[in-house]
Order: sequence, then structure tokens, then C-alpha cells
Amino acid sequence: MPPRIKRQNVSDYIKKAGEIRRSQTVSTYGSGALVDFPRLSGIMAGIDYWKVTDGRLPDDAQFQERNLQKMLGKDFFVQVSTDEHAEKKFSIPVYRFPSYYYCPECHELDYYFKIRKPESNNTEYNKPLYCSKCKTSDGKPIALIPSRFVVACPNGHIDEFPYSWWVHRGTDKQCDGSQLFLEYKGNTGGLDSIVIRCKCGATKSMAGCMDKNALISYKCKGYMPWLGFNEEGKPWYREPQNCNATMRTMQRSANNVYYPVTQSALTIPPWSSKIQKTLQRYDDILLAIFELDDEGLIEKMLIKHYEQKKDVYRCGYEQFKKEALLKYRDKDTREITEEVLRLDEYAAFCDKDRNEENDFFRTKSSEVPEEIQEYIEAIKIVSRLREVKVLKGFRRIEPTHEPDPKIRAEKGIFDRDFTPISKQDYNWLPAIQMFGEGIFIQFKESAVEAWEKQYGERYKLLAARNQNSWIGNNMFDENRPRYILLHTIAHLLIRQFTAQCGYESASLREKIYSTFCDSDEKMCGILIYTSATDSDGSLGGLAREGEGYRLTNTIFSMLENATWCSNDPICVDSRGQGFKSLNFAACHACGLLPETSCESANCLLDRAAVVGTPENREMGFFSKLL
Repeated sequence: MPPRIKRQNVSDYIKKAGEIRRSQTVSTYGSGALVDFPRLSGIMAGIDYWKVTDGRLPDDAQFQERNLQKMLGKDFFVQVSTDEHAEKKFSIPVYRFPSYYYCPECHELDYYFKIRKPESNNTEYNKPLYCSKCKTSDGKPIALIPSRFVVACPNGHIDEFPYSWWVHRGTDKQCDGSQLFLEYKGNTGGLDSIVIRCKCGATKSMAGCMDKNALISYKCKGYMPWLGFNEEGKPWYREPQNCNATMRTMQRSANNVYYPVTQSALTIPPWSSKIQKTLQRYDDILLAIFELDDEGLIEKMLIKHYEQKKDVYRCGYEQFKKEALLKYRDKDTREITEEVLRLDEYAAFCDKDRNEENDFFRTKSSEVPEEIQEYIEAIKIVSRLREVKVLKGFRRIEPTHEPDPKIRAEKGIFDRDFTPISKQDYNWLPAIQMFGEGIFIQFKESAVEAWEKQYGERYKLLAARNQNSWIGNNMFDENRPRYILLHTIAHLLIRQFTAQCGYESASLREKIYSTFCDSDEKMCGILIYTSATDSDGSLGGLAREGEGYRLTNTIFSMLENATWCSNDPICVDSRGQGFKSLNFAACHACGLLPETSCESANCLLDRAAVVGTPENREMGFFSKLL
């Protein structure tokens, strides 16, 4: 059952507004996102309000992922409950936003509490709002419709569209307490057909309202409605610092209203063992034990705890103590970065096989058939994995933070990397656990290095474009073109699995393990996996494809399909496709995937790196197999 969403007003009167999927709480509908429920348009509340009635987070909603905790400086993560009693146990508040509504009958446009039917209770959020004046021919009330437009700035602030300011801008009319009307005129369906009219006579269409500088003279008030109300109890909470960024008009359901900023990682050994999972259940007790000053007393208390729970731990005391020391006296002092995460994950995949002792990471080596031994070092069937995805914040208008401080100063953009999802810094963040399976392929370093030396020159232009884009992939530059090769192979394999195994392409994802630009630590592998938020993950269909002979057949089929695209020769000869021309030979007919499947926004791809071109098949990495 999906998590319940509730609306919370100043008096804390709560009523169910709707439901969303658990995975959406850290993606599409995370804190600060606009969401259209059946009878309510609202904004998801910040995590300040993710509490039960007694003010605590449910214990069963808390979980840990050691590497991400160290990376983000948090003690634990919180995943919303989805059991049948979720409404009473754990719900996420949502605030009504925007507050501007209009009546499709009389066309009046105003704050909903001014034009709604008086007997309508605005705390009944599972019921629509009705116009106070209008009825249908059979006497039924007319439901109000929320404003289609909102305004936001690159600093994440969001506000009502200033209809009164817009309709009176550039006129000599002075109108106090204006009464507005929204009407549709003409048959174009464009912005010019939406007309705002004031009772004073001022009239203006919405044409041009979405231009980049349409609101340049309208001051951003710094409103952050997802963080609730200000201290006076009046909407909305405001950014403490002054905002000079230019506001932009957006449709409330547009994609650029909300870009979640997330961080994910796989749970790998030693943190993936069953004992580590069990230790978390007794976190409070064990933390208290290890905070004692006397080592002898710590040993005594550990023995006592183990004797009480040894049927749960199902291991010897020495193994239990070793795992406890690892968890509560972690001696790894490294700063955890994205590069460290990838290196550790890659090392775990290349290491010995992991068995049933690991709840979150199980691998099994698969034989590499002779036909592909020249290219592939190892194949691992990943029968069990856990991916943790954490919501850190979000952005609006642009999906990335502007890196140039001069441009930030000119545009009034704050130095922070993303907009916060809470008023204060907590020791936790919202997250989800996803369980699944996959296939890991380690390519031969010598074969990839030989390909890089011979054909790396081809990608200098692409590397230059990459430096000037928001993708900014730090596993690819003119000296490390292997990312292009590995990334393209991953895309082609996913498309092949989709064609022959019945998977939806959106259900498969990739992780590319390519040597970082500023690192001497070699990496040369890909992980193709599927995962879901339920405990079962999937049923073994993808892992089965990792068997040596099956994967070999898949690779040959992939190469056969990749040698020709329906858009060839235009596609294969291209030196600039996709976002900011960050692809060569890759289009929707041959190499692109759903955005959720790709870690680089469908950029940095070249089919010719894998199979060559009709004129030069030799440049393809797998050219000898064609």
C-alpha cells in the first residue's frame, strides 16, 4: 500500500489528501514538489513535519547505510511506512498550493478562501472547493480550479503567479483590492487565448508570461511554502537571506518545477552481512555499551547482550564482537566521495563471491566463454543487492547548480548546491531501500587500453563539450574515453535484454565503473541491474541472463542489432546529437534509454565505439566478433 499523504494547516487539523508510491517520496514528489491529488493541488511538506502524533519518527522507519551516512554526515535514514495502518502511524503533510483558484462559470480568479462556498470546510482535503456564486443547471455547485501558473526562481523559492501585478503592469490604472477574472478567448489554445481582466477595466493576456525576462521587475519574496508557515502563522515561511534572482513563470505540473537532488549507493561488504543487519535492531543498546569508558565493562556487557540474543545473531561470540567493533568503532577515516563509493563497489564485485551470509550483496562467478575471453575478464551474477537512494534537496528551473561564481553573482543565485528540504539540519534524511539483482561485467583492462590508444582521438571534441556542460562527468575526458565505450555497451545490452527477456527498459538501470580522470585506480566494468522497493526485488530473470553462454548469445545479438540503425547513415556519421551535442552515433532508434535507466542523462554515447562504422568496422571494440 502506498504511503498516505495528509494536509496540515496552522491548527494542525489533518485530513487525508491522497496517496503516492514510496519511491516517489525521494524523487518526483519529494519535499518541495508540487503534486496534483484528485481534489487538491498541493506542495509536499519539508521533513520538519515527518512525525507521528507523539513527535517521534517510527523506529521501524529508520535504517542505516554506513557509507552514505559517512558521506552525508547523518546517523540514519528514514523510509516512509506503507503498512495498512500508515494513516495513523506515519504520514507526510501537504500544503494547499497554489492558493489562487478560478471558477469556470463566472471566471472569478482569487484566493480560494475568498471565493469558495462558505459552508465548504477548507480542512476537508478529500473534498473539492466550490464557487460561492455559481451552480449548474441542475443546481449542483461548480468546483473551483487551481491556478495553472506559479512563479519560481533558481534559488528554489516558489510563489503564486502575481495576476494583479501582471494585468496592471504598464498601465496607468490604480486599483486597490482588484477583482480579477480569467477568461479563455479564441481557439488557439495558446497563452494569448488566456486573458486576465480586472474590474477596473485593465485587461491583459498571458502571452509572453513564460519568457525568460517576463518577470524581471517582479521581486522574489523568498517564499518556501514546503517549510510551512512563518512565526506569525501567516503563509509562507520566507528565506532568511534576501533573494535577488529573477522569477520565472512555470506551469505547476512542469518538469522544471522540481529536480530532486539524490545520492545513491549499493550496500557492500562488510556492511551487507546478516549480522550487520541484526545489529541495527539493537542500535540503542549497543551504542550505550560502546560509550562506556571501561573496556572490561564493555566486554562484560557485550557478552551479556550476546547471551540474551545469540539465537537472533546465529553466530559465535567472536564473530558477533568482530562485527560490532566494525560497526561502532569504524577505523575507516577516509572521506567518502562519489569516487570512493564507486571504487569500493567495483572492488566488491571483483572480489571473491559472496554467499548466503550476506543479506544485501550476493555474487556468483559465471564462466567466461572462449568466444568473448579476449574482451571480458569476469562475469558476476548478482543474485541479491540493495541500493539506498537518499533525497538531499532539490532545484528548480535548472537541473544543476551554476558552477561559475561570477555568473551566480550576476543572476543572484545562492552559493548552496541545492534548496533545503527542512528549516534546520537534522541527523537524518529521507531515503528508500531498493532490492534487486543484476549482472556485473568486468572488461579486460588490456583490451580497453589498446582501444583507447588507437581511437581516443575521436573523442577530444566530445570531451571539450563535456567540460562545458552540466553533465560534467568526471569519469570522461580526452585521456579517458573508455567511459564512452562502457556506457554505450551498457545501453545496448539493456536494449537487448528488453527485446529478448520481456523487461521494460525503464525497469533496468546501469552503473558504469570507469577510471576517474584524476585517479590511478583502474576500473573497467558495468553493472546492469533491476531493483524495487519491496523486499522481494525481482524473481531472478535478469540474474539468469548472466550465465556465460546466455550472455554470449546476448552480446552477439546485441552486436548484430547495433551494426545498423534505422536512422543510418545520418546517425552513425553524426558528431553531435542529443543534449548539447554530447552524443555521436546514438539516437532513440539505437542507443538511448528512458532517463531513469541512464546515469548520465542519455549523454556520452557512441555506437561506433562498439561496432565501428560501415566504412571502418575496425574501430569498434567488438569488431572481431562481427
